[in-house]
Parts: sequence; structure tokens; C-alpha cells
Amino acid sequence: MAISQKSKLKEILEDPRAVAIIEEYKPGFASDPQLGPVMGMRMNLLLKFPQSGFSKEDREDIFAKLDALDA
Repeated sequence: MAISQKSKLKEILEDPRAVAIIEEYKPGFASDPQLGPVMGMRMNLLLKFPQSGFSKEDREDIFAKLDALDA
């Protein structure tokens, strides 16, 4: 399965390459126990919530890197 910014969080967390990208910007994100309820949410939506703690610049970088993984 191809990983991109439109992948669901569950799919992202199953791919070590994608996890490494997100962990660059927020260490511990992938192991946060509060992620359970949002596992089915797409990354491009999830990271836009202020509660995620990602800046607009970080989101743009993460999305570009995720989209490039299987391009």
C-alpha cells in the first residue's frame, strides 16, 4: 500500500519509514496513547488540528516527505 498524506493514521503507524518522518518533528507522537480514537483519520486532516502541535511549515514538510515515500 502506498503511503501519502492522505493515508490514515493507522496505515502511517504501520510503516516504519512514515513513523520516522513524523518522529523527526515530534518525538513520541507515534506512541501517544491518545491516538486511539483518531486511527481512522487521514494524516492531512489530523495534523491540521491545533491539538496536534504541528506548525504549518512542519505539516507541509511532513506531507511532502510522506508523498515522496512511494512516488
